[in-house]
Amino acid sequence: MNKFASRAASIALASALAVGLAACGSGKDQGLGGDGKPVTLTLLSHYAGPQEEKLKPYVDMWNKDHPDIQVKLEPVDFGELLKTIQAKQTAGQVADIMHVYSLWGGQLTKSKVLAEPPADVVEDVNKNYPEASIKGASIGGKVYGFPTEVNAYGLFYNKRLLKEAGFDNPPKTWDELYDMAKALTKKDASGNIVQQGFGFVRGYASIVDQPFMALMATAGGQLISDDLKQAQLDSEAGRKTMEFAAKFYKDGIADVSFSVSKTFPAEQTAMTIQAGWYAGSLQGTMKEAYANIGSAPLPSPDGKTQGSIAYSWMWGVNNKSKHQQEAWEFLKWFNTVAVKDGLTPEGAFLLDAFNSLSTRKSDLEAKPSKDKMADDAVLKTFIDALNYAKPEPNPSAGAEIQDILFKQIESTWTGQTTPEAAVQAAQKDIQAKLGAE
Repeated sequence: MNKFASRAASIALASALAVGLAACGSGKDQGLGGDGKPVTLTLLSHYAGPQEEKLKPYVDMWNKDHPDIQVKLEPVDFGELLKTIQAKQTAGQVADIMHVYSLWGGQLTKSKVLAEPPADVVEDVNKNYPEASIKGASIGGKVYGFPTEVNAYGLFYNKRLLKEAGFDNPPKTWDELYDMAKALTKKDASGNIVQQGFGFVRGYASIVDQPFMALMATAGGQLISDDLKQAQLDSEAGRKTMEFAAKFYKDGIADVSFSVSKTFPAEQTAMTIQAGWYAGSLQGTMKEAYANIGSAPLPSPDGKTQGSIAYSWMWGVNNKSKHQQEAWEFLKWFNTVAVKDGLTPEGAFLLDAFNSLSTRKSDLEAKPSKDKMADDAVLKTFIDALNYAKPEPNPSAGAEIQDILFKQIESTWTGQTTPEAAVQAAQKDIQAKLGAE
């Protein structure tokens, strides 16, 4: 059953709850510090540059209406965010509000960085978001904040290139994906690829690991058990996925030097696996040529099983913040109160900054979101995928486990090791990390 549809009947209740949540923090005196001066909250995120410019109007809106609780943005690059959180924690200069990648959740709760939210926040999240979003904002079964960016993986393909090769539809099975990729790949007289039928994005751990785990899900497997205690890569699904992914490179259908991040928007790679946010990036890069882009659920071994993985971010509050109550009041407003055409500030920000949708029920029911999904079939593929996607596991050693898997996957693509050896090595090292927790 579609989890979004099952909640759609409760829109009125959600609106009433949002008003109630907002009312909790509407008193002007609540934000005054012990010295009678306004409280200033710092908000640490990876929303820098153009993204900060899109976020700032909503923070300004809050600051104008809440003179006793002021929010100050502190943006850093994504690559520096976790290190900045940790450094500030050590130095005693903590940010009150943090935007946290769910993979870091286990690590940050183990080190007591994240505060547990009030009961009304937990209730609101559980009532108003799909399961993948709730799990992404939870650690050890407990909700720790408001879900923000939630992205599932699917297949992006170039309709024009497929049509020119005689294909009317995207692949549904792994065999079809391989055969179509082989037919779509073109080489010059020297044997160098000039058009790639299918390729994986490279660059860093998560962008390599997540598509792999999404494919593994279509084969019925997952990297780590639900209780985060057992590595499950050395399974039929894991071995099959590692071998299938490496086969494109081994057979010369794909080349690690043929950059998918550059060649897919240039219409030189026909198919790739990416998360939903990629649609907005492609629109900005490809302009009119974006009309050639299609999306579909990931192919599976049998063509019937649906599978994907969803990674997420959440807004959380620092356990060492002196103003936790005020921080939660801001986050309640930011994530629950409609301020623009039925959208919450979070929903409006995601649409403005990323051309993507908030998974909050009321945001999805707002006219701008409905219009967006009606006009953009690509985006709808990824919203639908959240109904069956498995959440990315977030053990406390999550970042280290990502690096282990990343290195082994890439070693098979470059021919440095066999898929079987890569699975065994990664299984051993991942299990060691899980056992040390």
